[in-house]
Amino acid sequence: MIRWEPGRVEEVLEEGEGIQRIKVRLVKSGESGTAVHYPSLLGRVEAGDEVWLNATAVRLSLGTGGNYFVGWVNRPPRSAPIRGHIMKMRYTPWQIALRTGEEQGSPHHVTLRECRSLEGTPVLIGELHSMLPIAVSTWRYLAGKEGIDPRIVYVMTDGGALPIALSRHVQTLMELGWLNGTVTAGHAFGGTMEAVNLYSGLLLAVHALKADLVFVSMGPGIVGTGTAYGFTGVEQGQAINAVHSLGGLPVAIPRLQKTDSRSRHRGLSHHTRTVLTSVALAPAVVPHPADQDLSELHRAAKADHHWIPFRLSPEQVVERLAAYPLTVRSMGRTLGEDPLFFTAVSGAAETAWRLWRDLSDGLAPNDSIARLRSRNG
Repeated sequence: MIRWEPGRVEEVLEEGEGIQRIKVRLVKSGESGTAVHYPSLLGRVEAGDEVWLNATAVRLSLGTGGNYFVGWVNRPPRSAPIRGHIMKMRYTPWQIALRTGEEQGSPHHVTLRECRSLEGTPVLIGELHSMLPIAVSTWRYLAGKEGIDPRIVYVMTDGGALPIALSRHVQTLMELGWLNGTVTAGHAFGGTMEAVNLYSGLLLAVHALKADLVFVSMGPGIVGTGTAYGFTGVEQGQAINAVHSLGGLPVAIPRLQKTDSRSRHRGLSHHTRTVLTSVALAPAVVPHPADQDLSELHRAAKADHHWIPFRLSPEQVVERLAAYPLTVRSMGRTLGEDPLFFTAVSGAAETAWRLWRDLSDGLAPNDSIARLRSRNG
């Protein structure tokens, strides 16, 4: 199940919080490549260290996960202080003890013991990690236009990468100050705060990190099999249900693509169809470009979703992303190569923004939704 190959560290290419990206040379073949190493598991590595590399993803020619990963270092590992009681990656050789926001001894334990509600907070729910920088850039652009400074928190689920340190987008957004904190839920780890599951992660985002706006998605990477339910993105529907049951306002980003080579993902992805018609049992706000006809979903959905059309040009999205220093790609495609995807994400983020502004002004959720539908329809 795992392809292990010995290698030697030639150079540390990048030192980050919770991650090292290194150049390695494989012992048997002599080929060189890049590897990812998480120092919290085995301590930091340096040039000359002999390592064992998990080469499985490289040999399978995978995308996001197609790196070597350091699985062992041929010297005694360096221990780190134990700071919590909750184990993540449980019952594996790499299980780690972390202090979660819910556990006894945490300053937020009492709050989480009593708290049951998100108190109407809008929560933007994406399927793909690449949606995060588009959404946050949109919010920061709109905030600059209005001269306000909302608190934005990212809740990362364990549907993709488990270490949040793998995400260059999260690192950049935190360095810019565009994210005010992160919560890693389930077996995901390394956020500003740790959470046992998505429900408590959402509550921590709002009540511990004081979020005005929350974005939820998995970390980098997604699994799909071409079957109706065999993809990790089904968690988007589960997140809709969680936000609704906690008294928040779920806003679901539809996955819309124009140039995907797979017919099941062109236009409205079959992932979104499944999520909105079968997995989500609670109503969500579903923003979508006005020229995209989603009427078939209206009829098939089990929940009475709020369908909100919007009008947004790719040129406007370019302006919203202009201040973000990294190039955003989704499935390898940029804004110029698949403007529909980027427009759908940015438009959904703007809808969540408008809802937050209306709710902050005391407007009831249904009245705000009706106002948006009337203004955009």
